[in-house]
Amino acid sequence: MNISISSLFITLCVSLLFILFFSLILTHKKSYRLFRADLLFILAIVICLRMIFPVEFPFTKTIPLPVIMNPIMDFLNFELFSEIKVMYVLFFIWMTGIGFGLINHIKNLIVTNKFKDRIIRKSRCFKMSELLQQNVSPDYNVYICDAVSAPMVIGFKKCIFIPEQEYSQIEMANILKHEAQHLKQNDFIFKQIVKLLTIIYWWFPPVYLLKKNIDLYVEIRVDEKTTDSLNENETMEYVQTLISVQKKIMEDHSKLSKVISSNMIGENQDILSYRVNYLLNKPIHKKTNKIILCLLFLLPLASNSIIFEAYFERSEELEGTYSSEDCYLIKHKDGTYSLKFGKEVMPIENPTEFIESGMKIVKE
Repeated sequence: MNISISSLFITLCVSLLFILFFSLILTHKKSYRLFRADLLFILAIVICLRMIFPVEFPFTKTIPLPVIMNPIMDFLNFELFSEIKVMYVLFFIWMTGIGFGLINHIKNLIVTNKFKDRIIRKSRCFKMSELLQQNVSPDYNVYICDAVSAPMVIGFKKCIFIPEQEYSQIEMANILKHEAQHLKQNDFIFKQIVKLLTIIYWWFPPVYLLKKNIDLYVEIRVDEKTTDSLNENETMEYVQTLISVQKKIMEDHSKLSKVISSNMIGENQDILSYRVNYLLNKPIHKKTNKIILCLLFLLPLASNSIIFEAYFERSEELEGTYSSEDCYLIKHKDGTYSLKFGKEVMPIENPTEFIESGMKIVKE
């Protein structure tokens, strides 16, 4: 596997298309008639994996695209100062942004953990089985306190937080089952992965749209799993619980800071409408066609099968800059390099200029 400017470029293009498709499904209210949570799950995994691995493989085919890639490579290779190219400056800015993002995120996690511990010390603790008056597995701890304004899970600890409010037995059962499903699915960990993607690709605006849509997807998936075994009347009661809880949240402004709320899984008014419509139309189409799911899952592999590269005609002005299907670097097992140009293979001592130009590298 090899990471290059070309592989990063195709990753951004493919990820943008996937993110827009993901957003279209979530924002188009009638799309729940065709697409269900199973498709959204596959699509979310596809997007995350594609962005985590912006690489090219040995089977990847290089396609010259000079009209786009040539200007990009010219810009990146432009020397601002002596031997200081634009790509070096941009890479430094990128890494600096990642560093600040990671430091800030770690601080947030520490603050969240301290806040959670403080809540636990001041809360009344129950087992889920006590509140539901039935045996459940796993039997999570439930903390009831006035420091939170909505039912939620916070951080990595497998427990549920409930505000000091009056809930009917049906509402309490639906709330606990919903939050317990978050814990079973390890949704907090999944959201942390997406958060890390926003830190890594902080300069790529579509990644923030992805994060927003993942928040909605997580709730939709939990709703579907929680109501899978419910009949129509019970599903309606679950929907009424969602609406009732949201009203209570609106009446009691959040006691959590933005730092804390970014590390919790709770309720969000912006996504309630879609969730209600999704549940009310659940019988229409319970599962996405398996053929569609298989094709979707194969998309990352297909997108990794090609990359676009610059192509410069050899000339005195462009001597040393090559990029075509028949021209690439060979990295030998002893760490040395050779340049293959057509049928010719010649050893080179310093491959830096070729690597920086985005030339493909094939390991021996």
